[in-house]
Amino acid sequence: MQKTISKAIGLFLLSIASLPLLAQTSNGTTGGYSTGATGSYTGATGTSSSDYCLDPTLGCSNNNQLGDPTNLMGNGGQYGNAIGPNYLNGGQTGTQGTAGVYVDNGGFTTTNNNQTMLMLPPQPITDLQRMARESTGILLPIFGQDLFTKPLSTFAPADQVPVTPDYVLGPGDEIVLRLWGHTNLNSRLTIDRAGNIYIPQVGTVHVSGQHMSDLQPQLQRELSRTYRNFEFAVDLGHLRSIQVFVMGEARRPGSYTVSALSTLLNAIFVSGGPTQQGSLRKIEVRRAGKVAATADLYSFLLSGDKSNDIPLQAGDVIFIPFVGSQVALSGAVRHPAVYELNGPASVDDLLKLAGGFTATAAGSRLSIERIENHRDRHAITIALDAAGLSTKLADGDVLRADSVLRGYRDSVTIRGNLANAGRFPWHPGMRLSEILPDRESLLTPDYWNARNRLGLPTPLFLPDPPSQPGSASNGAQTNTSNTGSPNNGQPNGPTDSAAVSTPTTNPNANNAAAAATTPTSTQNITRVIGATGERDQVLPSATEREGQSSVAEQQEFASDRLAATTSHHVDILIPAPEIDWSYATIERLDPTTLRNSLVPFHLGRLVMDHDTAEDKELQPGDVVTIVSQSDIHVSQDEQTKYIRLEGEFGSSGVYSVAPGETLADVVKRAGGLTKNAYLYGAAFTRESARVLQQQRLDEYIASVEREEERAGAIRALSSTTPYAISQTQDEKELIIQLRRLRSTGRVVLDFKSNSAGVDSIPDLTLENGDSFRVPSRPAVISVVGSVYGQNVFLYNGDHRVADYLRLAGKATRTADVSREFLVRADGSILSKQTVHSGLWSDNFASAAVFPGDTIVVPEKPVKPTFLKNILDYATVFSAFGVGAAAITVLK
Repeated sequence: MQKTISKAIGLFLLSIASLPLLAQTSNGTTGGYSTGATGSYTGATGTSSSDYCLDPTLGCSNNNQLGDPTNLMGNGGQYGNAIGPNYLNGGQTGTQGTAGVYVDNGGFTTTNNNQTMLMLPPQPITDLQRMARESTGILLPIFGQDLFTKPLSTFAPADQVPVTPDYVLGPGDEIVLRLWGHTNLNSRLTIDRAGNIYIPQVGTVHVSGQHMSDLQPQLQRELSRTYRNFEFAVDLGHLRSIQVFVMGEARRPGSYTVSALSTLLNAIFVSGGPTQQGSLRKIEVRRAGKVAATADLYSFLLSGDKSNDIPLQAGDVIFIPFVGSQVALSGAVRHPAVYELNGPASVDDLLKLAGGFTATAAGSRLSIERIENHRDRHAITIALDAAGLSTKLADGDVLRADSVLRGYRDSVTIRGNLANAGRFPWHPGMRLSEILPDRESLLTPDYWNARNRLGLPTPLFLPDPPSQPGSASNGAQTNTSNTGSPNNGQPNGPTDSAAVSTPTTNPNANNAAAAATTPTSTQNITRVIGATGERDQVLPSATEREGQSSVAEQQEFASDRLAATTSHHVDILIPAPEIDWSYATIERLDPTTLRNSLVPFHLGRLVMDHDTAEDKELQPGDVVTIVSQSDIHVSQDEQTKYIRLEGEFGSSGVYSVAPGETLADVVKRAGGLTKNAYLYGAAFTRESARVLQQQRLDEYIASVEREEERAGAIRALSSTTPYAISQTQDEKELIIQLRRLRSTGRVVLDFKSNSAGVDSIPDLTLENGDSFRVPSRPAVISVVGSVYGQNVFLYNGDHRVADYLRLAGKATRTADVSREFLVRADGSILSKQTVHSGLWSDNFASAAVFPGDTIVVPEKPVKPTFLKNILDYATVFSAFGVGAAAITVLK
């Protein structure tokens, strides 16, 4: 019994599979069932119609045999891999088919009425687009194609829209009849295939083919024959489905089952619109072998006119022919694109399609590139007058509307270091004094931004918050500017400094322009935020200050570490780059030769002295440039210079330097030195010297790195022990440490150990950003290195180097006593190699030690053993031997 049933089911499925499917696949082939595993459909079956309900916006009836088809993930039996669409409500889930069809409810309940339409693939560019791109440099779109590039947002049916009076009734439409009064009646009457409806106690009424506007009078007559004293209302319920065909140059041509309310535009949208080679202006609706209507979508696109959008009827064929003549329009028009011509057209007609010229169009001429007889291309230029606008267009024309010239006529431009840059109208006899009226006009917005920030509340000591690598904690914004310029158009507040992993200024520098970058690592550093909000300073760790060995620098570092935990840092800086009063210029273009020239003038004499000789007459198109001292380096006498005096001065602070004033002059103005001043340990730093030192240091480190790479390569070839690997790793670590070194810009002033008083200070010419630190006289000396007891000892004028080494326990076994050295309080070095010693005497051990000096005893470097050297030599010699033997054999 079971075998018989299985055979019957198999024959039934085979008969179903042999039925033709009318749904069109996306690749143009007819969809069908795959030969999947056996199974039965459990979903609701439709009526015996093989048409697919494809309209995404309109309702359908008389759906297909085996449930509802869809091109999405279906629930349609075991026929999921069919070329055509899959099916819903029929067993296990099928895979996505390739048919380009769409569904609405069609009168049946589906699992989802709002499914997303698949995106159509992009279309290739046409030859005219390619030629226009070669001429204009841009790819022009085909006008109207963007209307169909996006998929429809919903598949909701349009059954509930009002029915128009000219709607033609047909088989399958449902008429809702309500009658009240002497008799009550509420019926839903479906028009049968003969075109009739049956009304109880009235009989059969033929309504097919009538317009909706004629239905009310007809039913009035028919009901009056049976009923008296009644009123009634008639409406349409569920509408029938009709079959239409979309053919020609459509993106998805094929057969579509749509609601009877569907119009031409509905079908065009569902089919994906015309292809790149399809027409938008001559879309035909063919009905009963004749052209019922011709639609021009340009009227819909340009003015929203839907007068050509006629209702569809069963069997209508929507034919999209090949595109007609096309022209390309680019340049200063509102809608540059490739346009289709609907018959003969002029330049004026094309400009109206494109929305006319933009405000930047030249408006005097238009260029046309034309193909003659499919052979040659030539250029035409027409004037935009009545004759030019009436020029007829030809298929393949490429038009370009030029923009106005970029230059400004009868205007003068001023820019640079001033309050308000801009353009001024020129007039005959115009001079510089008209656009540079006073000194205040030369103060930049950056200057006032920096000054205004001085009044903001100052945050106290803020430690660096913990953060992940590459990210700022608590959403802090990275601030890489410390020159007082606005950040993103807004002045930087005091909290702008709360950032991590950013280059920061050297605490030794006074000007933000003289900032020295610190290593990128932010571990073990402390941020100090200045009251001005202009400097995000970092106190470097001890490893970053190895080069700062003078007593003044050591005392400054110690005081910074103590002050950073209890106070905030306040700095005095030049708010903005200052004006170059001796030079400004006029950039002028010769209207005859079109050659550029510069006309310099003295800004100070013009603005401050009102010198008429410097009040140059301006010409149209002149550009006046006011430069600052950051743009062009001026002489030292013209520069505004701030010098920092710190330590043992009568009045430590920041002082401005008058032209010709020296270091000794400024120190005298600051009240001289105190009685505790220790000039021998003083430190004088200069930014220009720091930059030069850092450049030389980087060059030296690069040469050391190259040398170590060569040495490492040689060791790798000649060594067979792990010693070479560890040695190479140690050298890499050493180079990394060298790269962390930062120069200090320290200039040695060559003070003596007994130097004292202002008269000992040299007459040194100063630069902006110089810093002079004089420490107090220290009472200790230090012994560090390979000794038994590294320590700090009280200074004793009778002790020598040997005496302090004896107090430290003397050198250990690993100490390299031949390379001991003494770091003087002024930062200079006295090494054992530079001191001449006799056979029985050691002059280094008897060298004098001054307050603040440091004695250093280095360790011996680790060298390869004798056996290791023998093995390396043996390896090299054996390699030579093997090579010589090979050469002998080859000979």
